[in-house]
Amino acid sequence: MSRDRWVDALLAALIVAAAAALRLWQLDSVPLGLHNDEAWTGLNAREVLRDGWIGPYVYPSGLGQPAGPVYVTALLFTVLPQTTFTLRLSMALFGIAAVGFTYVATRVMFDRTTALLAAALLAIMPWHLHLSRTAFMVNAWLCMEMATLWVLFRARARPNVFGFAGVGVLVGLGIYTYNAYALFVPVVATPFLYDLVAAGDASTRRRRALHAVIAAVTALWASGLMIDYAVRHEEYFWHHESVSVFHDGTWRDASWSRRAGILASRGGEWAKGVFVGGRRDDGDGLGGRGHPLLDPLIGVATVVGLVLAARGWRRPACGVLLVAAAIMPLGALLTTGDGLYRRTFGLAPFVAVLASLPIAWVWRRAQAWPTPSRRVLAGALSLAIGAAGVRNAHAYFGPLQRGQQINYVFPYQIDAAARAVARLPGNPAVYLYSDRWGAGFETVKWLAPQTKIVDRSHEFRRKAKPDDELDLAADAARPTVFVVLGRYLYLAEELRRRYPDAVVTDERRDAEVLYKIVLVGG
Repeated sequence: MSRDRWVDALLAALIVAAAAALRLWQLDSVPLGLHNDEAWTGLNAREVLRDGWIGPYVYPSGLGQPAGPVYVTALLFTVLPQTTFTLRLSMALFGIAAVGFTYVATRVMFDRTTALLAAALLAIMPWHLHLSRTAFMVNAWLCMEMATLWVLFRARARPNVFGFAGVGVLVGLGIYTYNAYALFVPVVATPFLYDLVAAGDASTRRRRALHAVIAAVTALWASGLMIDYAVRHEEYFWHHESVSVFHDGTWRDASWSRRAGILASRGGEWAKGVFVGGRRDDGDGLGGRGHPLLDPLIGVATVVGLVLAARGWRRPACGVLLVAAAIMPLGALLTTGDGLYRRTFGLAPFVAVLASLPIAWVWRRAQAWPTPSRRVLAGALSLAIGAAGVRNAHAYFGPLQRGQQINYVFPYQIDAAARAVARLPGNPAVYLYSDRWGAGFETVKWLAPQTKIVDRSHEFRRKAKPDDELDLAADAARPTVFVVLGRYLYLAEELRRRYPDAVVTDERRDAEVLYKIVLVGG
């Protein structure tokens, strides 16, 4: 291996290692609380451990989603404890791998400089950093995208049947990663169209058409289980319909001009959150004021990169970037409500590649400069990317984690209460008084699976009315644990008065009382 290849391999390894450090440090506590969508991943993985094959699609978890990543989580649970760290690790590994695949895919699509820059920018991107530190299954989507493009461009460079069959298998397997994966299909189809158009004679055109057919057939074969499920189970489409703008009453009753306005407004929301912040998403905690999904360096470089890609549109690699930039935002524009950043997450590695194009262009132009000047430029570029990385890491682990939005979306209070309940000895009766989360909340079911918890709050008690008197009776046959949160914290003092021998404990975060537990008869 040449010296340059050794240097590239070392730099790529360092970038992936830095990405891993950013994604694994304090993974069990940042974000502090376990999101219920993360808990669904763990609950489904436990089903796999218990039952084996649970099918290609899980419902009603997450209102229905592909089950592929769940099997990876279950596999990890066979060798590591079923903790929040392991749960998030199973998806963080996809995020780390996505950085590596972005490097190898961009290298074969463009060049080594662009590849190193793209991997580095993805590693420090706030959008990717946050979601790859969660157990959201969307992380597998990006990993499969870049792995597929890597294999595809390698197959194009050295055409053979097995290479294009491998591309098809990866495309088909991708459908098991995330509901919005279909947005990637036009992107991966773009190089095939380029090759067909560029074929200079009938023989070449037939050969390239055969490659496309091989990829399409193997993709259909690999996705056969999901296709069969969709045909046989109508709930497969329920999730799509529940978030689709086309099934929204406002859309159905609107004129065409009004519909255009709806799409434009949604696009403005999405772009605002991505580039400047200010459109908060209560589905995953992204897009809040002062915390855009892209830092200024990546945001500005992406816009310039789009111009460069448009100028180089005759290249299949640039065509891939342009199609991705045009198609993938539809995950937000054609849906309603929160979740718009997760549904467009597949765009993140393409943004990293676009942002790397102008920086790589500057570096190539500098190759004619004297050596001292090139070294100064290399230092300046490294300093700029490093400074952006430090700023993004500080903003993420500091102000963002202390902010109201992230703490609202990731429910650390019920997380802490559920952990405390799971540690209770014996078999006490457990009664929960909470205004935001009931005993059926997925985070509670994940963290305290062996404990039977009964809801007694107005919000979650069966057939309760707002003016009903709260039931504060203890179980006469065994110790009783009252768990109070939120607006029900005041009950701790009332329970103490009612049961003078009760033991009251709590857990605090700074000055905030997360929960109180009142033990009676213990």
